[in-house]
Amino acid sequence: MKRRSPSPDDDDDFDDANKPGPAKSRSAKTNDYDDANEHEPAKYRLARMQKQPPPQQEPVWRCAPMVDRPSSLIGVAGGGVDRNTGGARGAALSPQRPKALHVPSDDIRKKDFNEGITGDIRKDFNDGITGKTEPDKGRTKERPSNWFVKEGSLKQVPTYYPLEKSSRYVTGASVGVIASKISDACRVMSVHAEYDLNEDVPGTAYLRTSEHVEIQLQLWQGTPPRHPDCVIVEAQRRRGDAVTFHKYARNLLDAADGAFSTNTYISLEDQEAEYCRKAEEVLAHGKKPMASGTVIENALLALEIAASLLKKDRMDARQLGMESLCLLTDPTRTGVETALIASRVVLTGSAQDESTDDDDYEANEWGIREAILALVQFGRLGDDGAFEQDSYSDNDSDAQGHPDEQRHNEMLHNLALAVLANALDVLENHGRRLCEIGSESPSSVADSFLSESEQMAGKDLMKTLLSKLRSAEAKPHDATLSAKCLGSLCGASRDARRRAKELKAKQIVQTALEVGERTNVKLEKESQKVITTLTKMEDDPEHPPQE
Repeated sequence: MKRRSPSPDDDDDFDDANKPGPAKSRSAKTNDYDDANEHEPAKYRLARMQKQPPPQQEPVWRCAPMVDRPSSLIGVAGGGVDRNTGGARGAALSPQRPKALHVPSDDIRKKDFNEGITGDIRKDFNDGITGKTEPDKGRTKERPSNWFVKEGSLKQVPTYYPLEKSSRYVTGASVGVIASKISDACRVMSVHAEYDLNEDVPGTAYLRTSEHVEIQLQLWQGTPPRHPDCVIVEAQRRRGDAVTFHKYARNLLDAADGAFSTNTYISLEDQEAEYCRKAEEVLAHGKKPMASGTVIENALLALEIAASLLKKDRMDARQLGMESLCLLTDPTRTGVETALIASRVVLTGSAQDESTDDDDYEANEWGIREAILALVQFGRLGDDGAFEQDSYSDNDSDAQGHPDEQRHNEMLHNLALAVLANALDVLENHGRRLCEIGSESPSSVADSFLSESEQMAGKDLMKTLLSKLRSAEAKPHDATLSAKCLGSLCGASRDARRRAKELKAKQIVQTALEVGERTNVKLEKESQKVITTLTKMEDDPEHPPQE
């Protein structure tokens, strides 16, 4: 079948349908067009419409009158324009692109943060799941907190303040709960803490460890968009060893996040003490025997170097000398043989019995015992490290001197207490081997040390140690070492036990024990040992407890 070509009559029909006339609606015009061509086949009508498309018309903006427009679209399209052959019946508004709605830029951050992003990249990477803290399973009973921080009192992080890398973003806990967890961790780790000394900056804690590491802990209130809806815990190292600081800072930040376990930490400390005890036994029995002369020569050489450092006038040299003595008197660090020689020098001033005439053992010329007693009794050394009784007085022991010098003397005083505690511990646990070097007994060594110390310093050593226990609230580290010295002296010397009873040492130690229960675990343990020793002494004064 051949295709019929369109005729001129078809064009006339199309023109008649599009003549100007009264305005009709879109549906009416469509019906008229269909009626005029109702007998035309569909395929021919489609071909004709493709050959001659309808004339182009201006774009018309329309609106939905029943729908409320957003505030950002008001005024864009006020009324519609009806289409007709001659143009718009009313004035049409010019096409205008509507403005986009304003979306806050921190919506995504808030959503991500609420879902668990803490902001600590290293913690996020290691843990995988962030912002979710585990409860402290090691806390068996609740203790009253030593740090009280009011809700809403924290300050925001300043604009140009760079946070330390040792910081943690804590969510899901109030400020009071975070402060309580940190306070309990300080008690377990035996860290001396002073809270909120500066009233202008709330949420501040100044910490000092037994290793002389000073830490400033600061709580900040996080605000969007940088730190939304969280509490920022920041730890800053002020003084001390960096490695030791990071060990404590990690535990403190874990405590703030709820991941610090008290039982786990205590078990690790007990395991470390057990390893040290086994290492001491290995050093004493398991290694190959070394010539006696070689051990003595090495020990005496190390003591001579430490004594020469104490006689210098530089602060760093004196500190290094005291730290060397701490190591030399510790059997777990240097071995029992070296610790026995060093402890005897500290307690008696000589490396062996006075009846032996040997120029190699002139330890009394080093002045180590005098320096230790000067630091313990008066808190500072004389010129050139010598012990000068006339240069000390009770009035200027702590009140005079530059702040840096006072801080240095406090450190030397603490180190001297540590040396004395190590030496007395060696006397208590290895008394027989210590006395094999000379001809005395452990009891006679302790009694002579007490009497000679009072003669040289003009002060009672027992009274000095008890005074440190009285100030346990302010200086718990000194009180811990003093309690250790007191327990060893009472266990070895009858004169020390008698003097402790006269000075009512048990009541003083009981007060220190209460302080330790609140703030310091090590002080609590050492005070409990002293009370146990004094109680046994009262039950059986003729037969003191021996370990």
